[in-house]
Amino acid sequence: MSKPSTRAEASAPKRRRADAERSIASILTAALEALASDPDASMAEIARRAGVVRATIYMHFPTREALLDAVMEYAVAQVAEATREADPTRGRPDEALERVLLATWQKLSDFHALLAINTSRLSAKELHRRHLPVMTQFAPLIERGQKSGVFRRDLPISWHLAMLRAIVHAASAEVRSGRIAESEVETAMLSTVMNALGPTRNIRT
Repeated sequence: MSKPSTRAEASAPKRRRADAERSIASILTAALEALASDPDASMAEIARRAGVVRATIYMHFPTREALLDAVMEYAVAQVAEATREADPTRGRPDEALERVLLATWQKLSDFHALLAINTSRLSAKELHRRHLPVMTQFAPLIERGQKSGVFRRDLPISWHLAMLRAIVHAASAEVRSGRIAESEVETAMLSTVMNALGPTRNIRT
């Protein structure tokens, strides 16, 4: 029997790596979708969504904690990339924020859904560190809007960012529940965001 060629031997590890990368990508995508809708989603449910057996998940992620860490990094990377592509530095701050939100709000919602899981298992310092790829793009946009008078200045940037996350998550939850149509949610979300971040109004107390 003839031995396999050197070229075939060299290509086998590459195929295995490519297969492993595809498997990991499928698992992370499935895990993000499952955990965004149910923080207690089981490994079996995640495996079902990914089209793999549970053993495959454990081969790449030995523990649930390891999977949660990877899913959070994956979610942050998705939001960060979508934000960069929307170019938050271009144009008026309010127009830029609308553009970025339209490009990222669904990913932001999934990211926000993971916060409850990660808040209970990670320190505030670690959570802040993991959010940096996203916050370092949104925070300068909010600051730019405050300096130009487009966004209210009497509240800190951290408050505006928290409001953005909350409104985006609420929009996603309303769509999933069927209480608002997908064709209407973006307009409702954007108008709510702009009203929340807009210049200060006189409020009687």
